Amino acid sequence: MYRYREIFIKKLLVIGVVSVCLFFAGMQNVALASDYFPLVVYGGEPEGVAAAVAAAREGIKTLLLLKREAPGGLMTYGALNYLDINQAPDGKSLNKGIFAEWHAAVGGKITFSINRATEVFEELIVKEKNITVLREISLLSVENKDGQVREIKVKHQGEVKEIKAEYFIDASQDADLAVLAGAPYFKGGADIGLPDRHMAATLVMHIGNVNWQGLARDVRTNKFGQSYINKDNAWGFARIGQLYKPVDKKTRLRGLNIVFEEEGNVYINALLIFDFDPTDPESLQKAHQRGQEEARHVLAFLRENLAGFEEASLLPFPPELYVRESRHIVGEYQLQVADLLHNRTPYDTVALASYPLDYQASTPEYDGFVLFNPAIYGIPLRSLIPKGFSNLFVVGRSAGYSSLAAASARVLPTGISAGEAAGLVSSYLINKNIVIPEILNNERLIKEIQDKLKISDDLKRYKNYIGVNNLLRGKSPADVFPVIFNTTAKREELLGHLEYLLSWGLLMGGYSNDLRLKEEISERDFAYIIIKGLRQQKAPILYEWVPGGLESVSTKEPLTRNQAAKLLLVATSRPISGLTSEGYYEKALEYGLIPEIIYRNIKEDRILNRAEAFVILSSFLQKYPLPEEIKFFRGE
Repeated sequence: MYRYREIFIKKLLVIGVVSVCLFFAGMQNVALASDYFPLVVYGGEPEGVAAAVAAAREGIKTLLLLKREAPGGLMTYGALNYLDINQAPDGKSLNKGIFAEWHAAVGGKITFSINRATEVFEELIVKEKNITVLREISLLSVENKDGQVREIKVKHQGEVKEIKAEYFIDASQDADLAVLAGAPYFKGGADIGLPDRHMAATLVMHIGNVNWQGLARDVRTNKFGQSYINKDNAWGFARIGQLYKPVDKKTRLRGLNIVFEEEGNVYINALLIFDFDPTDPESLQKAHQRGQEEARHVLAFLRENLAGFEEASLLPFPPELYVRESRHIVGEYQLQVADLLHNRTPYDTVALASYPLDYQASTPEYDGFVLFNPAIYGIPLRSLIPKGFSNLFVVGRSAGYSSLAAASARVLPTGISAGEAAGLVSSYLINKNIVIPEILNNERLIKEIQDKLKISDDLKRYKNYIGVNNLLRGKSPADVFPVIFNTTAKREELLGHLEYLLSWGLLMGGYSNDLRLKEEISERDFAYIIIKGLRQQKAPILYEWVPGGLESVSTKEPLTRNQAAKLLLVATSRPISGLTSEGYYEKALEYGLIPEIIYRNIKEDRILNRAEAFVILSSFLQKYPLPEEIKFFRGE
């Protein structure tokens, strides 16, 4: 792996302009004249570059600590050269400021050259005289007293350095500094009862000698499912992911996302890798090696099956995996699924986003899912502050987002905007000699910060979308909600239940936000949500035997009111022998398992629509108290 890393990095730095940038950057990378800086930014990810540059432009002496030689993180070392753009309802980019500056410099497209990305990140750093850079450092320890980070120790060129600062920004992928400081966090989906679940990583494949015109011919046939191509990239090819049989069963090929580089070279984001610990370097290294081995089989498959790849060959692999998920910091405010569902922009919004809640596959057996597609929402400043800390910010994918909200907020344009915000806010705190609550409680200062971040105009421009539920976007209530929910109060009650189920990942709206509320639901699907919900919530009932129990009394037939009652009785270990269909319902009423809105509005047994079933399910699941740990992770 290390040989590939060396080759890849040398390739990144081959362009003359990059070399010049690194020469001047090296002038910043000198022995520290002081062990104190007003601001320390840890991590050379795009978020860290944005944070350091934003603070430096406000006159703040900033120390930028890079774990690697060059900045860029996932974009450069992970070869993630395709942008997930946050588009406003009118199609414009929501991410302004330093992201827009960088984006314009790399070409202003959704794809970009990795060499050029490295070059621009270096240029942004070098231009700022207030930035001092230490490269290839390792973080050893963090001293924290009462939520105040006092000092960090790093190792640089064999020397241990002790560094103090007024404020710290953790821009590492996994919030390493914050975790060493004792910030609360959870891994994977622990906030929804799935601590061992996290999204797959990807080894981006670098492939040479590809005939782009030949590929275009296959694309036009849709031979491998709906596919698209332009001069820079091609995407789709869903059937390839279905046809390819991996040699390593802990990997999988999904539909191809292909970025054209130059001279027949492409990058392909498609090879998913499972069964690894994203916070363990040894585990990551082994996963990287497994990906390399599988990539050779993928190449053979593509050469045989996909036009334009007949003579293709593997080029040096990126030195790092594209890791989508690891830790999630518990913030002063945990960004919630409901915030995205309702397009909320909290008063302390410092970045805007809109990317779908696109949760990639977590096991080889199951596809990922899109929970729903927000129109626009805000990243609160409070979500960048670890709970209980007064001088530490976390930006990037590990910030204070719920695991499902992070499926949207994790994308790099959002992270770069959040990084810029943390850098700017830090400059305000230092220059004005104030503390974080004084900003959070000052409407004028918040507005001034929003103006500087260039989001104020968008907050005004898209105000008609803000506060509108995504299920209603472009539709009337009558088009979405069944007849029973015929008043505003009833619709609000239903929305509360939908929010709850969505917050546990128990419903899927997809890109179109269609929960199919007017359609029927089967007994089996109803039972499945009961089982999944009880397990995730660690409900204190005997749910261990429920799968078999519910399986034996549920069918694929449409769910009726009385059958729903029967399944609830079984789930709670209530006896059902000798009961009639109506008896199931009467007993469920007796045990308080039927919510009032159903009792008052459905007087006779009939087939339920999905909205009615969701109300029953949500009411049932909320009867059981959550473990304190899960409540804490969820920000409750």
